Amino acid sequence: MSTERRALIAKKACTRCSTQKKRCDKAIPDCGLCTRLRQTCKYELPRVSSSGPTPSPSPRPVIFLSSGAFTPSHLKNAIIQKLRPFTPEDTLSAYCRAIEPWFPVVSIPRLRSRLPLTWDEAPLDVVLLCLSIMLLTTTPPSSLEDDNDPSEFKSLYLYTKSSIASTEGLGINSFLIVQSRILVTLFEVAHGFYPAAYISIGATVRAADALEIHPGADASPSHSLDDGAKREETVLTWCRILILDRYIAIESGPHPSLTRSRSQIFHDVLKPTICPTHLHDQDRTSPICRLARLFEASSLLDKIHTTLNSPTAEHALNVEELILTVQTLINLQTILNEEIGDGIHLYAGGLGLCNIALLLAFENGSKVPIFPSITENCNSIATTSLISVLSTITSTVELLTVGTQSIDFNLLPPFVTFLVYKAAAIITERLLMGSDSNEELKKLRILRNFLRIVGERWVGSERYLKLLNEDTTPRILKAIE
Repeated sequence: MSTERRALIAKKACTRCSTQKKRCDKAIPDCGLCTRLRQTCKYELPRVSSSGPTPSPSPRPVIFLSSGAFTPSHLKNAIIQKLRPFTPEDTLSAYCRAIEPWFPVVSIPRLRSRLPLTWDEAPLDVVLLCLSIMLLTTTPPSSLEDDNDPSEFKSLYLYTKSSIASTEGLGINSFLIVQSRILVTLFEVAHGFYPAAYISIGATVRAADALEIHPGADASPSHSLDDGAKREETVLTWCRILILDRYIAIESGPHPSLTRSRSQIFHDVLKPTICPTHLHDQDRTSPICRLARLFEASSLLDKIHTTLNSPTAEHALNVEELILTVQTLINLQTILNEEIGDGIHLYAGGLGLCNIALLLAFENGSKVPIFPSITENCNSIATTSLISVLSTITSTVELLTVGTQSIDFNLLPPFVTFLVYKAAAIITERLLMGSDSNEELKKLRILRNFLRIVGERWVGSERYLKLLNEDTTPRILKAIE
């Protein structure tokens, strides 16, 4: 196993092992014993001794309101206090292990080249990026309900948001700060923090625009890029933003994605950089290829979303365009299945976005009124295809819920939770309409169980379960218990 993928090691045993005097392997974010026993694993953060070195301003958000001048150095020192239990190398390992496999936000070589040996040597945007990495890789507590007494998990989130807002107020911006915004938005998506995610993606789009409009605000003059590297960084940053923007638009109803009006311009600019998948000798597991597949799938997802939500009183649903996009999706799905091979399909983010798009298309296609311009069996084909996709999703999930395969949460994209929720919502609707209850109830039970399990890592699953409960009758709820 490479050093990039190795587990992080804490300095002291976790709270549970320490209390019960058990041998602890000190793995971060969860030790081996707690993982095997399915127990919440927590590490006590070290306290700053009053007899030690003079501490930086308190890491609590209240330091931003302290009297006197507030400078980038104050902000950097405050963030470093939050990062002190970890080293720069720890954040690199955390990113390589638990984020990069499903959403490569930043190039590993570039991140490694910018990380110093100690925090004090790091510039502000680097420590902010590292704080955002640690936020996204933090395991949530068992409950987030009490807003009057927020957990360390929620406090870290609010602190990171406050830090990003402070850089904005200080007039500081850079590629790394935009990437920090992407990580925080991913955190909000994964844990169901809406409308925060919807608002954050808008701010991220503006921050990326500002890199070109206001280049003087760059926070990392010492790490300035040459023209070629800067162009590549710009392209890949926008690629990540577009993927996230399109996914959030799907989550948020019929409203278009923020970047949709610029989609063609972006596509023409991004295509030369993010389409190495067409090269025969290209490593399909490389970060650029995985990002390219995510981008291709998100483009088709956005096209399905546009087609389904563009009809008006004057313009009917463009069924021909819908069929064409579905065919393209199926072709991409076939390619992705071949590339994944014997791997676990739920870990492939691009495949997950393809399946979301197909679910939306077939669900709506099965309800399309018959027009003279289309064949009468269109609804029947869509319904058959919908059942097939639902069965595929359920069978894939089932292997991970009955213990046949264990779930590696470090590899599981949070986008999968919406796919499973959407499948469960469609099955619930079919049950309410009187479909084959026994088979459908079995599928629904499996899908809901998966959301419960994944809720231990991505809290957004709990939000989906609540939404499902609101649309499920007591009779169905009792039947799936």
